[in-house]
Amino acid sequence: MHWQLKVMRGSKKVDVYYYNPAEYQLEMRGCRLVNKPNKAKKVFEAGVHDVSGWVRCEELILRKDFHPILPIDNLEKLYYNPIRDPHWRRESDCNEFIWDGTEYATLLTNGKQVYILEERV
Repeated sequence: MHWQLKVMRGSKKVDVYYYNPAEYQLEMRGCRLVNKPNKAKKVFEAGVHDVSGWVRCEELILRKDFHPILPIDNLEKLYYNPIRDPHWRRESDCNEFIWDGTEYATLLTNGKQVYILEERV
């Protein structure tokens, strides 16, 4: 698994990069959790993985050497695995709420996980 970064100009894809989550931490600013519910429902029902959700962000900082890795202690984890659940979920809400479409000031990755660094106010 690698993090895929698509660089967009409007609705046009300009470039695509892949980053190993064991080597890089992604700091994403101006974020929105995207989910394609019909596609996610099909993935959930079939149990076959396909891309149906992602994080859209305005700015990305790659953390490795020049920008050191930030600690994730006490940060809340976000979950998205449409094979188990067709919606974005937060660690603290016990699956009571659907977080699709929510916005955040800053999200961080750690390995294959996504964490909330800063809520949007």
